[in-house]
Amino acid sequence: MLIEFLIPLPILADILLVYQIYKEVELKKINGDFNGFASVIIPIKGLDVNLEENIKSLLAQDYPRYEVIYVVDDYEDPSVPILKKYSVKIIKSEDVCSLCSGKIKAQLTGLRYASGNIIVFADSDTWYPSYWLKELVKPLSNFVATTVFSWPKPYKLTLRNFIRAGFWTFGFESQAVGGTFLWGGSMAFRRDFFDKYVIEELSKNWCDDCTLTRIAKERGNIGFIINAVPLNIFDERNLIKWSERQMITVYMYSRRGFHAFILLSVFMLVFLILSFLSPIYSTPLILWVLKNIIRGYRTGYYIIPAIASLFAIFYALILTPFALRQKYIFWRGNKYKV
Repeated sequence: MLIEFLIPLPILADILLVYQIYKEVELKKINGDFNGFASVIIPIKGLDVNLEENIKSLLAQDYPRYEVIYVVDDYEDPSVPILKKYSVKIIKSEDVCSLCSGKIKAQLTGLRYASGNIIVFADSDTWYPSYWLKELVKPLSNFVATTVFSWPKPYKLTLRNFIRAGFWTFGFESQAVGGTFLWGGSMAFRRDFFDKYVIEELSKNWCDDCTLTRIAKERGNIGFIINAVPLNIFDERNLIKWSERQMITVYMYSRRGFHAFILLSVFMLVFLILSFLSPIYSTPLILWVLKNIIRGYRTGYYIIPAIASLFAIFYALILTPFALRQKYIFWRGNKYKV
């Protein structure tokens, strides 16, 4: 019978998932001894739902010497009155490039005013545990750059936020399958990384992490520091456009990872259908959820994203043909041709 012929497939999938869990646990052993004065640069536009907690978390790092720099589009930005309540630098974004995105303008402006010999980029919608900066900086003794993907935590539980939470966990899959990829909300470099070539490349691109990933890989290895995972706090209002942008970005800059994801999604769909005929086909689905529970366990918020990650597989599979037909993406209020 066909079903008996297919039985080895879920067993193989189980083995691969267990191996992935093992490899991610091994990542916790990455360490180093790099230190210095760190400049944490955060581009910000508008009010994020968790802004004050974001500021407080960055000011509460257990790293000994660092500064926090927020870069706004202008001093009329609604975030400014809140930022002024805290001991952070507030800088107005300068017209440092004509072809780059607003986020890159903010990053390059922050770089101009940064005092540190270590440059760290962060996001205004993320909560950073007290050990984040220390864990991210130390391994720079062994890598040209370090990064970690964040773990999702919806500001409130809605259907859109539930799906986005599951979709967000795919950032870990792209690291495993497509090669380590710098995430813009958590990446660290030695100051001398930003030479004339890097500044010129950033100045003509819209995607900061894509450009920096390409250059970092040309120069050496990127360290994925799983011990430094922060929490991404969000309240998604436009799930489709947000999801399309994520998929287009991965398709453009990590084609191998994108194709692997599509293959994985098809297999998971087959396992879901066949699980109604035999329980053995449900084991990869269970292990998939377990894998994400282990990933998010240290954050204290892991059950909902882990369960949502399974639903998000099928959501992404349905969305893929529509996303790849898009000619433009919308990001931070601007439109970019892909």
